[in-house]
Amino acid sequence: MYNESPAGGGGWYHLLDTVPPGATATAVALLTFHVAGESPPHLEDALNFLRVRQIKDEDPKVDGGWWTNTSKDKPVVEATAWVVRCLAALRCDDQPTTPDLSRAVSWLRNNQDRSGGWGSFHGCPPRVWLTCLALRALLEAAPQDPAVDKGVAWLIEQQLPSGGWAPEPRQNQARVAHTASALTTLVKAGVDPASEKVAKGFDWLLANLDTSSLVEIGNREERSNVLFLRTDKGEEYWLPPSLTHYALPVATTALMHHPRFQSIDVAGKLAQSFDTIVTEQCQDGSWPNSMSTHITLWGVWPCVEALASLRSVRLARAGDQIVWMEGAIVIRQKDGKNLPIEKVLRPLLPRRRWAGSLRWLRRHWAWVSLALFVAGGAVGLATRLIQLTEFAFGLILPIVLLVLQRFIDRKRQ
Repeated sequence: MYNESPAGGGGWYHLLDTVPPGATATAVALLTFHVAGESPPHLEDALNFLRVRQIKDEDPKVDGGWWTNTSKDKPVVEATAWVVRCLAALRCDDQPTTPDLSRAVSWLRNNQDRSGGWGSFHGCPPRVWLTCLALRALLEAAPQDPAVDKGVAWLIEQQLPSGGWAPEPRQNQARVAHTASALTTLVKAGVDPASEKVAKGFDWLLANLDTSSLVEIGNREERSNVLFLRTDKGEEYWLPPSLTHYALPVATTALMHHPRFQSIDVAGKLAQSFDTIVTEQCQDGSWPNSMSTHITLWGVWPCVEALASLRSVRLARAGDQIVWMEGAIVIRQKDGKNLPIEKVLRPLLPRRRWAGSLRWLRRHWAWVSLALFVAGGAVGLATRLIQLTEFAFGLILPIVLLVLQRFIDRKRQ
């Protein structure tokens, strides 16, 4: 899906089968390869493209940022935050052939609102999603920057009494995508996931997450109203770029940071979420775009990020029992050690017709043999086909089998 740019270098557009490339999508595409553990292709050309697109200006609120293909050459957080996060995550130093990361960090700092949040740029009302984007970028590139603490404080202040987060401060309806993004950002910033406010947010997310759909009803696309801003050139209108949200993978990544993510209720939600993400993937490797026939990067990136997060899961906890088997390792959690291993593994076994009856017969085959022999012997005695001594002598075999089964069961346990 890579495309060359007439301005130099090349990259990707958020509609992956569309040209020309954009700065935001190019940065997100490079991050996608990075979190998947693969070397990004066309890295040198992509960095050259981002270097050409970086704005140079005497105004510190303009210099160092990036614009989207729809923002009229105006640098915005929607693009700059992703590029900063990409450059920092890939450890791309400030070289003559790469973008200037320090100027980009300064742009984010200079365009932070006085309240601590971020809008598209300085002067726009802060929004939760954009504040999370800016904070994630600074946490990668400059985690000790004073702007981080101000942004974290603003984000915590926006939490609703229900525990969730809405797209904008003036709204009171919490959304899954924004709550998940806020929780992940706060945990990455060092906030204790078990603290009262964050734990309450995780509880809200767990209770409101629909694991059957990749997107959230009513929050598939985030749009803002037209803003009229006063500038040196007079008053001008501004329509912020729309934001596409795939709520399920974003929430899945957040729940991986849940303080009880290995408990039954959280692990159950995670299992259902990962199952939906895997089964919804298309044959070409993308994920469906419900609003267009084009392949969207905004569906690929969050799903890859969620799947890649599984690689960092520490499965065994203190007190857990690790059972080594041939070709497999079973981790028995400390609160489930008394469960029979058959019950633990039952969800993994294939479901077949009559499986329950066959399993019962295999477990009690000696008793079944004894019962059949007694029933047959009773019929033989009643019809005088056998004698009582013959019947008693014949009981030796099923009794030996019964003792043998008890011995095998005990060894297996």
